[in-house]
Amino acid sequence: MNTESTSTTLSPGLPQPYQRGGTLLLVEDSRLTADYVRLLFRGAGGRLRRADCLRSARRHMSLYTPDAAIVDLGLPDGSGLDLIAEMARRRPRTGLIVATSGDPESEEEAFLAGADRFLPKPFGTGAQFTQMLAPVFFGLRGANVQNPAPTQAALRDDLYLALDLLNGPGARPAYAGQFIAQLACMTGDFALERAVQTGERAQIAALLRNRLRALPLI
Repeated sequence: MNTESTSTTLSPGLPQPYQRGGTLLLVEDSRLTADYVRLLFRGAGGRLRRADCLRSARRHMSLYTPDAAIVDLGLPDGSGLDLIAEMARRRPRTGLIVATSGDPESEEEAFLAGADRFLPKPFGTGAQFTQMLAPVFFGLRGANVQNPAPTQAALRDDLYLALDLLNGPGARPAYAGQFIAQLACMTGDFALERAVQTGERAQIAALLRNRLRALPLI
């Protein structure tokens, strides 16, 4: 499906978002990805709110309707597809609903659930990202955005979380595999990606520990 040709219709009952700043709700369990979005969103003239699970996202939605939402499809307490369907039915509707996933085969499901756009991981250039959000956030129109480098602290947090999900107390192997695969995808770590595909937990854990050792001490 051609995501570039997908139209974005803003809810007619809402005032133009740039007149009041606008709010982007990011539903994302990875701090690394959230940090990347935060850096790209600087200068947008709006507010960024983050939820790391469905429960937290629904709490946000009970208080306000965001002007735009970016929803990861793989979340710790369920599928982002369910949240997208809820957002699409809600009145007033979120003006722009973007689904994101490291699995390109989930694109069709995302559109069927009600998403306006699909953003594959790893994300494209910063210019492509901001162009997608520019109809909602006036500050991003014509912005010259460079690809930001997320902080090492964000990467460290994700690596520790991946190890806990894999082997820590209350380990969750199925969700861990999904989370680590997306982490490998976002960082271009092909060795880690191959290890996830083969399902070698010991090798995955060793690679995660090696990545942590390679990070400079704070």
